[in-house]
Amino acid sequence: MNSLSPQKTTVFLLAIVSLVFFSSCLTSKKMDRFVAEQYNNQLPKEDKKKKADFTVTSAIASPASALSTTKQKTSKVLPLVVYWQYDYRHTCSLNPTIAVTQFSNAVNTLATKGLSQKLNGQHLDLTVEEAPRAFALVDKAHMIWLIYAISWDKIYMEPDFKDLVVSYKVTGAGNAVKAGKITVKNPSQNKGIRFFQSWKSATSEYLADYNATMTAMTKSFVNQLIEEM
Repeated sequence: MNSLSPQKTTVFLLAIVSLVFFSSCLTSKKMDRFVAEQYNNQLPKEDKKKKADFTVTSAIASPASALSTTKQKTSKVLPLVVYWQYDYRHTCSLNPTIAVTQFSNAVNTLATKGLSQKLNGQHLDLTVEEAPRAFALVDKAHMIWLIYAISWDKIYMEPDFKDLVVSYKVTGAGNAVKAGKITVKNPSQNKGIRFFQSWKSATSEYLADYNATMTAMTKSFVNQLIEEM
């Protein structure tokens, strides 16, 4: 039996990866159910004990109690004579309450001596105007028709590239002392799927990275806020 060439072997392996990845028949309902499990089937709750006098509100429209809403879409179909390409994705929109609560809890954790001293008994109002709150599982598929079909896929997790935008107002003795708006750039990037990695594993890893990114962005926000106060 003739061995496969390196090129054919690569195409074969990529085809297997795609097959294994979607063999569990991923659906929007399955994605939403799995995401809910990652958050123990409930929206995160705010820490009750606060280290500083501040409140956090959201300017982002929030749906009901659903933790996420996933939509399946096939786009960018390019059917030519010898070349086909399509973009197949599951886009999962997280409930904005998740991002806002994570921000609030991170501010509370980071409300150390620096922020408390800057406030000096004054009240801080924070309004989250924008925050990353979605991701997409993307499969970019390609196929070339020669003597036989050669196909390959690029499968990856695409994050929400929105920045963290928060307005603030410091109030003392009933009067606004200082107000402003801070934007923290989102450092997230696309992340490729490993060979034979399941969509559940990829989603779980993404959400862990998402939580860490929200904490890092909040830390940057607090540092900038202290400098502006």
